Amino acid sequence: MKRNLKFWTRYTWECTGMVLAVAAVLAVIAAFGAEGLDLRALATVVPYFLCIGAVFCIMVGNSGTQTLYVPLLLSMGETRRNVLLGFHYFRALIIAVMLALCAAVWLLAPGEVSAVGLRSIPTILCVLVIASAMGSIMGTVFVRWKWAGMILIILLCGLGGGMVGFAGSMAGNFLTARTFEIASHLAALPWWLPAAALAALALDVGFQWMLLRRQEVKL
Repeated sequence: MKRNLKFWTRYTWECTGMVLAVAAVLAVIAAFGAEGLDLRALATVVPYFLCIGAVFCIMVGNSGTQTLYVPLLLSMGETRRNVLLGFHYFRALIIAVMLALCAAVWLLAPGEVSAVGLRSIPTILCVLVIASAMGSIMGTVFVRWKWAGMILIILLCGLGGGMVGFAGSMAGNFLTARTFEIASHLAALPWWLPAAALAALALDVGFQWMLLRRQEVKL
């Protein structure tokens, strides 16, 4: 189990690096697209760029994990139970790291947008859980039924890529008065969002364990 946790911890830091890279690109686009550079305003919207990068990277990373790393760990002698626990440790850790980074930035750059951003953390948590669950389901479906998994990959990756592209095209507008309006909408947590996050997580865990118990180890 110790080796298993070490593997997933290292994988978490690698995925975190990808998220930071996406956020950095969006921040640069925002800085050049805005009329004048306001470092405080830029700092308050960087956490949202982190969340956009996290949604995309978590979805892609979870899918790749199911198709590549889970069979690899099984072939190395890890038990199915340890693989399942290690994977959920990874997903919980990377979500916790993203939320901690967002909170740290908002605390270091106080203001109206930051205050609303701190209140929007529950909404961000639900979105990241849903993205993580959908990415994992996409990977497990691909392992079991490649044609159905391919359709899901096209749809979800197209959606994720479109979201990153839209965020890049609108990045300059994040540094305007609309930032407070956008953040205020995120701070209002609708009742159905936590329910959807719990349902997606339960479906993902149940479906993954069902397939993992029957998954063949290919050396």
